[in-house]
Amino acid sequence: MSKLHETLAVEAELSNTEKKLRQESIKTLGKESLFQGQIRELTMFDEAQSFNNTTDRQELTSTVDENLEYIYPHIARYWDVVAQKDATNQAAIADVVINGETLLTGISATTLLGLETKLSELRKVFEAIPTLAPGISWKEDEQNRAGVYVTEHTDKSFKTEKDMQFKEASPATKEHPAQVAQLQTTTNVGEYETTKWSGMYSPKRKAEVLDRLDKLRNAVKKARMRANNTDVVDIHIGDILLQYITK
Repeated sequence: MSKLHETLAVEAELSNTEKKLRQESIKTLGKESLFQGQIRELTMFDEAQSFNNTTDRQELTSTVDENLEYIYPHIARYWDVVAQKDATNQAAIADVVINGETLLTGISATTLLGLETKLSELRKVFEAIPTLAPGISWKEDEQNRAGVYVTEHTDKSFKTEKDMQFKEASPATKEHPAQVAQLQTTTNVGEYETTKWSGMYSPKRKAEVLDRLDKLRNAVKKARMRANNTDVVDIHIGDILLQYITK
């Protein structure tokens, strides 16, 4: 069993790592291009111009879940160490209860106080989650990894070319030269077909996650207010809380 001084020795380092990764994650989640992919194909109607056929591919770099899973172990480890330190030092304990369900049992008042702040900080990460573009019909891509959506319908558009033609508007006379009109026409010469992918959250899922986080934060606050009650107590809360938020 770890001693308290060992826990205190690693707390600052874990805190710095957790903070750095959380801030980096907020920046990453703000880069929507990382969570989008698409294929754009051009097929020329005229076989003689088939050499102009092209396929443009934008690979889906990451998903929201993959980004969160990367930072979760560091967040959970830091929260666990703080909880172990506080549980060792404090006798005041309370349960965290949400809608009659006990999520955590016997958590120290000091830990509960710290969790209020930590959950508020984590909320900023979830607030930064990008959501699927509106006005597009999305569906889960069962052929891809978890958390990937694909457009239900292929977006089609034409490749056009402009052609300049000249037409005699009025014939020449002895007094005046012929009048020529310049006409520009646009012709469809090819068709683009675009399929898009996204690793973003749907607005509904983002709202649900934020709602659960807020319920948890309120439950932690109430538990701290109810609490009135020393080797390091072996307690692990990080994974439980993070799994609850994004279940």
